[in-house]
Amino acid sequence: MNNRRRLIRVEVKDFLQIQPLNEVGKRIQGKARDFSLMGICFASEMEWQKGQVLFIDYFIPEELDSVKLKIVVVWSEFIDPAVGYFCGGEIIDVEEEKQATFAHYYFQKLRERFY
Repeated sequence: MNNRRRLIRVEVKDFLQIQPLNEVGKRIQGKARDFSLMGICFASEMEWQKGQVLFIDYFIPEELDSVKLKIVVVWSEFIDPAVGYFCGGEIIDVEEEKQATFAHYYFQKLRERFY
């Protein structure tokens, strides 16, 4: 199998709030499974469609704050009733004021993993 990932993904269990692009008031809770600066895998009770654009509030525990991400769903797979779906998405935008915060969090997680 050809692994097309360009960045190392780090495993996490961070809290997310997911909002579909066209549904302003709808917010679904989720949990990040792993992420990199280019993509994210998360668990959700809902199935998301390939190509669907989602807004995600990614809560960074150390910051006591969230970073807003815009992703496009690349895949979605049902796991089981307790977990729901695992979804993978490509990050297409990161909240401009918090790009450094998100990058710092990623590199901090890399340090924890390798050192």
